[in-house]
Amino acid sequence: MKKLIVAAIVSFVLLLTSGCATRMGDLSVVSTQLAELDGVNLNEAPTTRHVTGQSKKFVFLFIPFGIPHLEDAVDDALIKGNGDVLTDASVHRTGWWFLIGQVGWKVTGDVVRTRGVAHTEERTE
Repeated sequence: MKKLIVAAIVSFVLLLTSGCATRMGDLSVVSTQLAELDGVNLNEAPTTRHVTGQSKKFVFLFIPFGIPHLEDAVDDALIKGNGDVLTDASVHRTGWWFLIGQVGWKVTGDVVRTRGVAHTEERTE
């Protein structure tokens, strides 16, 4: 009987700590901000590598307390990396649930700062 109770407690704890992440896609360049990319060499601009942004919301008994947005996850990564364009981005849908839970978006990539970077060619207008 004691072993059964211990097994049940261990199983319950494992269920609470387990989660799921589904890869939704990969994006070459993504931004939620207005970014002027004409004449900017993204390979030479200041870059912060492997930045992760997330948007998460709590769920209780099938009732979500808000909706996570991909835009918020991208904004979070851009703020953390101090830039305005995310390159080589990997997008994941995350979540876990057992009576209570959490759902969300996770975006990982390289944050590039293009604002204030000199353009490689002058524009003629």
